[in-house]
Formats: sequence, structure tokens, C-alpha cells
Amino acid sequence: MTNINFSLEEKLAAEIVRASTAYYRGQPIMSDDIFDELVNKLHSVNPNHKVFGKPFGGDSLLSLDNGRLEEWYRGKRRNTPLVIEPKIDGVALAVVYQSGELQRAYTRSGRDVTRYAFEVPDIPVTVPRYGKFTVRGELYAFNEHAPKSQRIAAAQLRRIQPECHLLSFMAFQILNSQNDHRVNLLELGKLGFNVVPYVEVNSYEEIKECHNQWLDGKFFESNYFSFLPTDGLVVKVNSRSIQKQLGQSTKCPHWALALKG
Repeated sequence: MTNINFSLEEKLAAEIVRASTAYYRGQPIMSDDIFDELVNKLHSVNPNHKVFGKPFGGDSLLSLDNGRLEEWYRGKRRNTPLVIEPKIDGVALAVVYQSGELQRAYTRSGRDVTRYAFEVPDIPVTVPRYGKFTVRGELYAFNEHAPKSQRIAAAQLRRIQPECHLLSFMAFQILNSQNDHRVNLLELGKLGFNVVPYVEVNSYEEIKECHNQWLDGKFFESNYFSFLPTDGLVVKVNSRSIQKQLGQSTKCPHWALALKG
């Protein structure tokens, strides 16, 4: 039995690595749903597998749960403050700052892409904040539709002489911050980042309404953000204390959910 589990574990891990590599080369070999199914299977066999490990000592860039909204919302207190953001289709990126200066950048797979980050026009090289902190966001090709946006961003991160002026970076999280989510978004704006747009809701019905608007192509339709390459919405619990109570697995936080088509 042990040998069978080990064989399944390594087979799943190999498939995940192969799919991740192809994805970040801009040549996806499977749908997001199939990839998520592989990750879920490996997580059920071994939640501590090295595939889920932290990139060279940095903070892990967790994926998003894309389960059923009804199940995710169940158990949440009525009127819990929530934030809804567009889910940008690009490359997950973390940028690390030390003493107000850009120190390094890495992707979800742990690849060091620091030299590319310095060339992206809207990733600040310096920020008015001391200490060490990590900003998470999405690197994407502006004014391109999903999934072309992701392919362009991934392709530029492979080039010896990248055209990073074609790319944009949208920030949406300060990793390990103890502040509420909205406070962090406001802080990111003050630091000079492009910040993901959001709406505040506090009910299941409002979430469904926003999702239906996105499905109809009307979510953030009337402003600058309508040009973002989105492949869904993200619902997040705003309160940091409630986020801590809900916790996270090795692959995704329990306080956030991706809603797709």
C-alpha cells in the first residue's frame, strides 16, 4: 500500500510540475480545472509535499479555492464584511522590499525574476516604507484579453531581452500583514502601486449579483479597469482577525474564493 501511495504521489507531483512549467512558458497543456484537480489529489495524499513548499525561503504564493460559493459562504457570520475584486489572468508575482528598496521578485514556482521586475514600469523601485515586506500581485499584459495576457507575461519572463514595457503589475496583498484587507489596499496605493479595484459587500446575494454582472461583462464596465484581463472574480473576507480564524491549507486560504464562469 505504501508503494502504491508513493507512486501516485510522485506521478501527481510530476504532472503538476510539468503543467506549471508549461503554464509559465505561456504554453498551457491543461485547463485550470484539471490542474486544480491534480493539486487537490496530491494534497489529499501528502499535504506537505515539496511541491507546496516555499520558494527559496520566501513566502508561499497560495492558490485560490474555486469550490462552490454556497459551501464557502456557509458558516460565515451574517453581515461579515467582504471584498470582491476582479481575478486578473496573468503571472502571480511577489516583490520583496528591504529598507524602502526593491530587493527581489519571484513567481509562484519560486523562480527568481528580480531583473525583470526592475524593468516593469509600474513596479516601484523605491517605496516610502522601511523594514522588510513582500507585496503580492499579478503581472499581466495590459489591454489584452485572458488568457492571452497570461501567455504574453509568461513569455516575457523567459526572454533574455524582455520587453517589460508591455507588462503591468497590479498589487492586491501585503503578505503576512496584520491589517484588514482594505487597509492593506489603501497602503499599497500610498506606496505607489497600481491597486486592484474592489467593491465591498456583506451578503451572499450581493456576491451573486456581482458575479452575474461579471458574467454579463458589466463588472467595472464604466472605468479604466474594464480593460483588465479577467477570468473571474475573487471574494475575500476583509477582517484580518476572521481570516486568522478561518486559516488556510498548504495550497489555499480558507478566507478567499475564486468565482469563474
